[in-house]
Amino acid sequence: MPAPQKIIDLVEHFERDKESLLSAGYNETRVRREFIDPFFRALGWDIENAEGVSEAYKDVIHEDAIRIGGAHKAPDYCMRIEGIRKFFVEAKKPSVNLKDDAGPAIQVRRYAWSAKLPLSLLTDFQELAIYDCRIRPLKNDNAAKARILYFTYKEYIQKWDEIASIFSREAVQKGSFDAYAEKTKQKKGSEEVDEAFLKEIEKWRELLAKNIAVQNPTLSQRELNYAVQVTIDRLVFLRICEDRGIERYSGLLGEMNGPNIYGRLKHHFRSADDRYNSGLFHFENEKDQSDSPDTLTLSLTIDDAVLKEIISHLYYPESPYEFSVVSADILGQVYEQFLGKVIRLTDGHHAKIEEKPEVRKAGGVYYTPTYIVQYIVKNTVGKLVEGKTHKEVANLKICDPACGSGSFLLGAYQFLLDWHLKFYTENMPKKPWKELCKGPKGDWKLTTAERKRILLSNIYGVDIDAQAVEVTKLSLLLKVLEGETEQSLQTTFLHERVLPNLGSNIKCGNSLIGSDFENEQQQALFELNDEEKYKINIFDWESAFTEIFARKNPGFDAVIGNPPYLFSATQEYQAYFSKTYHFCQYQTDFYSVFIERAFHLCRTRGLISYIVSDSWLNSENFSKLRDHLLTKHALKLIAIFDYPVFRRATIENSIFVVIKDDKPSIFAVDHFASPNSIKTDNSIDPKNAVKDGMINPRSSHKVIDILKKIEKGSIALGTLVRLNRGIHAYRTDGYGKTKFGSGFQTTKDKEQESYHADRVIDSTYLPEIKGKNVFRYCSVPSGKYLSYGDWLAEPRQSAFFMKPKIAIRKILSAKLCGSFFEKPTALDQSLYVLISPEEDVNLLINLLGILLSRLAAWYLQNKYAIFDTLYPWYTKKQLSDFPIKKPPSLLKKYVENMMLLQQQAGGSKTPHEQESFKRQIEATDHQIDQLVFELYGLSKEEQDIVRKTTS
Repeated sequence: MPAPQKIIDLVEHFERDKESLLSAGYNETRVRREFIDPFFRALGWDIENAEGVSEAYKDVIHEDAIRIGGAHKAPDYCMRIEGIRKFFVEAKKPSVNLKDDAGPAIQVRRYAWSAKLPLSLLTDFQELAIYDCRIRPLKNDNAAKARILYFTYKEYIQKWDEIASIFSREAVQKGSFDAYAEKTKQKKGSEEVDEAFLKEIEKWRELLAKNIAVQNPTLSQRELNYAVQVTIDRLVFLRICEDRGIERYSGLLGEMNGPNIYGRLKHHFRSADDRYNSGLFHFENEKDQSDSPDTLTLSLTIDDAVLKEIISHLYYPESPYEFSVVSADILGQVYEQFLGKVIRLTDGHHAKIEEKPEVRKAGGVYYTPTYIVQYIVKNTVGKLVEGKTHKEVANLKICDPACGSGSFLLGAYQFLLDWHLKFYTENMPKKPWKELCKGPKGDWKLTTAERKRILLSNIYGVDIDAQAVEVTKLSLLLKVLEGETEQSLQTTFLHERVLPNLGSNIKCGNSLIGSDFENEQQQALFELNDEEKYKINIFDWESAFTEIFARKNPGFDAVIGNPPYLFSATQEYQAYFSKTYHFCQYQTDFYSVFIERAFHLCRTRGLISYIVSDSWLNSENFSKLRDHLLTKHALKLIAIFDYPVFRRATIENSIFVVIKDDKPSIFAVDHFASPNSIKTDNSIDPKNAVKDGMINPRSSHKVIDILKKIEKGSIALGTLVRLNRGIHAYRTDGYGKTKFGSGFQTTKDKEQESYHADRVIDSTYLPEIKGKNVFRYCSVPSGKYLSYGDWLAEPRQSAFFMKPKIAIRKILSAKLCGSFFEKPTALDQSLYVLISPEEDVNLLINLLGILLSRLAAWYLQNKYAIFDTLYPWYTKKQLSDFPIKKPPSLLKKYVENMMLLQQQAGGSKTPHEQESFKRQIEATDHQIDQLVFELYGLSKEEQDIVRKTTS
C-alpha cells in the first residue's frame, strides 16, 4: 500500500525542521506527541482510545512511569489486540543515536524478552529499529545485536508497505505479525525468558537444597522440599514487588551487606507477613487463618555464599529480567516445569534433584498455552456472567480440580477482573462505585479490596502436589497486586494487610480419592508407611468446601482445566477407581476419571470444560464416558486442532464444553487451524453420534453428504467375506510347540529351520508375513515360519492360512496397504485377513482394488474420525462395515495389471527400468481410483474433496 498523506507530511516536517528536532532541548514527550503517536495512528492503532473501549481491551497502553533498576521506566507503548500484548514500542528523543547507542536497544529488548514478546520496536521517528526479542539480552551487547530491521525516516514513504504489512493493527490482527516473527526466528541464540528463568531457579534449587541439607541434618525429605520451594517463592515475590514499585527497590540487595544474610532476610520476611497477610509469609497462629503457620524455615541455617549468588542474579546487570513486565502467566509456565522435579535425600543426607516418576512416564511437563486457557474461560465463565449483575456474579464459583501452577485459575480470575471493571464503568451511578478508584493517569481501575473480594468469592482449586498449590497461590497473589504501587497500597490499606489468605480457596489433596477410600481399603492402608499414605492424600470435597456443597443447588458453577492424561496406579488405586467411577474401562485414562469427578463437583446446569486427549471421541475404551456425555447432558461445543497443542507431545487433543444435566441438543465444532485462526465449521446431532458409536467432529456437511452417498445402495464388506485378525507370535528357540499365552512358536531363522527340521517343521508351519512385509498390491517374505493349530489361546480356522486371501495393514494412511495371497500363508496380528468362503478369487481381487483405492482410506478416516498421527488404527468392525458396491469388470483387469507391475518393478535393476515401472504404477493407481469414484457415484467436486484430504 502507498504511504498515507499523513506519513508524507510527517517526513517532510521532520526534514524541514531537522536541526531543531535534533537539539537536546527537543524532548521525548514532544516527539511522541508530534511524530510517534501520528505514525502509529497511521498504522491503524487507536492511540488515544478514541473508541472508548474498557481498560482491558484498549489497543495501546501508555505505561505509567515507575522506577525500575533505580533509573529505568516501563515501556512507552504496549500494543495489544483484544487485551493481549503483541509488541512494545520504546520511544527516545531524536538526539539519541539509536543505530549505535546500545543502551536503548538493551532496554527495549529487556522489556520484551521479559514479557516473552517475539519482536519489539525502538524509535525516535528519525530511526526505527526492530529487534528479535527472543534472544537473551546481555549487558555487553551492542546496538546491532538481535536487530532484524532498521529504517530511517527518509525510507518510510518507500518502505511503507513493508512496515504496514507487519506492524499495522490490521496485519497484527490477521496474523501477519506472528507469521513474520516465526519466519525470522533464529535457530541459534534464542533463549526465551521462561527457558532462561527456569534454568535460573533450577540452579537456585540445587544450591539451596545441597546447602540446607548439609547445614540442617535433621530435616526430612519433605521438609527440605518445602523449605527450598518457599525460600525461592519469597525471594521472587519480593523482587517482583520491587520492580512493580510496591516494595522499595534493591531491598533484597541491601540485605547482602555483611555476614548473616539469612538472619536479615528473616526480618524482611516477617515484615512482609505484617504487610501482606499472605500464606507465603505466615509464621504465627492467627485468628481466621485456616492454614497452619510455617514453624520450620525461620529456624534454618543457610550460608551467605548461596544467598549472595541467588540475590545478585535477581538484579541488573547480572539479571536480564524486567520483573515489572513478567506476567503471572509466564511465571506459571516456568513453575510448571520447575515442579516436574523433586529433591531426594541420599542415605548420607545429601540432596539430589530428580524428575518425578509420573513426569518421566509422561515424557515431560506440558503447560497449557494461554490461548487455550482463554478459550475455555470464555466458553464457561464468559457464558455464566452473561446478563448478570455484579452481585449475581459474586456468587459464581469456579474450580480447577487439578490446578497445577494455576494457569486456568489465573485465566478465570483475569476474565472476572476485566468483566467487573467493564460492568462498573458502563453502569456508573452519579456517585462512583466504591469498588473503583482512579489510576495515575485518571483511568478507572478496580480497588485492591475489590480484586481481593473477587478472588476469594470466585476462584477455587485443588492439586495433589503441595508445591503446586503454593505456586498457584503465589501467582494469584501477584495478580492481585498488578497495577499497584507502594503509594496506592499505603493509601488503601492503612489498618489492614494487603493480600488475602488463600488457604480456604486453594487446597492440597487428591481430587479423585475421597474419605471412602479408607473404608474400602483399610487393609491396604494399614500396610502402607506414612510417606505412602501422605502421597495418597485423601481429600473430601464436601468438608473442604462446605459452603459450596451446602448450597440449594450444590457444587461449583464451572469446572475447568487440563487434567492428567496417563493412567498409572497401584492395585489398590485401580480397585477403588473401578468401584467408585463408572466410566473406567479397559486401559482407561486419568482424564476420564477427572471428567466423571467433574460431574460430581459441578452443580446442575453448571459448565464443565477440559482440554484432553481426543481418544474419548472414537475409542471403544471410552464408550461409557462418550455415551454419558451425549445422552445425559448437553454438549455445547467441541474444539479440534490441526497441529500439536503441546510442544514435544505427539498426543492429539480436543476441548469439550458441556452443561450438566441439561437436555442434549445439536452442538457446534470449533476448528483451530492455528492458535490465531478458529472457525466454527460443523455441528453434530448427539443422536447420530450415539448411533455411530463415536463423535466425528471433523466431518463437515459436505463430508457427511459424501459418506452417505458412498453408503447408499451398498452392502457391508463383512457380508461378502470372513474377516479376522492375523495371529500373535511369540519367539522361541525352535524346540517343540510351547503352549503359553496366546502365542505359538516360530523358527528364528533359516539356519535353525535346517538344524531343527526333525523337531519343528511340520504341516502346521507356513511362511510368515508381517504388516511391515505388506505393501500396495505386493509383499515380501519375512524369512521366518509360523505354526498354527488348535492349541493356540486364540485358534484360527485353517481357512485363514490355507485358502486364497487378502491381507490389509491395520494402520491407516492416504491409501491402505494390502496384497492378495493365493498360496498358504501365515499372517500376523498387524494385518486383517479376508477370505471368501467359496474361494471366489475374482471377488477378492475386486475387493482389493476397492479397499486400496483413495476413496476407501478417506471413508475410514472420515467416517470414524481417525486423525491420530501417531497410531492411526482402524478396527476390524470398522473394516467389516465398509460399504461395497458391485464393481465393473474392468476393475479386476486393472488390479491384476497392478499386481503384475509391482512384481516386475521388484525385479527391476536399472534406474531407467525402475522409473518406467514407477510411472506405470502411478497411472494404473489413478485409473483404479477413478473407477472406484465412478462406482460410488462421486461428482467431480466430491472427487476433488477426497483427493485434497488424502494427498
